[in-house]
Amino acid sequence: MKTKYTLVSASTSDIGKAIVTKILPSCNIILHGRNQDKLETIASSLDSSKILIWNFDLQDVDEINKSLSEFMIANKIVIDHFIHCAGSIKLLPIKHFGLQNARQIFDINFFSAFEIIKTLLLKVNENELSNIVFISALFSKYGNKGNSVYAASKGAIDSLVKSLASELAPKVRVNSILPGGLRTSMTNHLFDDPAYMEKYQERYLLGEGDTDDIASMANFLLSNESKWITGQNYIVDGGCSSHL
Repeated sequence: MKTKYTLVSASTSDIGKAIVTKILPSCNIILHGRNQDKLETIASSLDSSKILIWNFDLQDVDEINKSLSEFMIANKIVIDHFIHCAGSIKLLPIKHFGLQNARQIFDINFFSAFEIIKTLLLKVNENELSNIVFISALFSKYGNKGNSVYAASKGAIDSLVKSLASELAPKVRVNSILPGGLRTSMTNHLFDDPAYMEKYQERYLLGEGDTDDIASMANFLLSNESKWITGQNYIVDGGCSSHL
């Protein structure tokens, strides 16, 4: 019998690392990313005996099936859970947005997940896939200036959740998590801006959240505690969207 693993895309992101740390006690994990040094650093800080590394650039969408299939075969494993944390963002008014930029965002945010899931439903994975969790964004539901393409890519993910949940039930559960504004390496400059923080504190009823709040939700959706939940888009935003 092949060993089961959970694949976490973009494991080197702040949310990805938080999720890996949270779920590692209960499962084996494939760390995914495109920076080998960062992946090895994360693995060495955790229980490396339960970790494999898949170093691959998700922009190479056409090569995902081949790369992931070969990785699984070489390591004699199957994947039962998939958490898609990968995301690319570019803040720009749409009139200045190049088509190539838009395609890059959709390739990483949407089409890479599309190709990974297709691979995990093929014979190479031996019908083992049972759970998919997407990390989406609050912007997929609520407008934000300069964020139209990113929001559209995450909206595509949230729509995919609904149809896949129907298509893959009862074998596979499919859900997404929509985080509100979090302090990460990509957003630290915003949280250091007093004007931004004044508005933030007005909007976020429960104050500032962190990546562990998202990781806890992902851990719940992977667990048997959520065995009767599928096809849902969960907003985790400290109450921000309750009065938008």
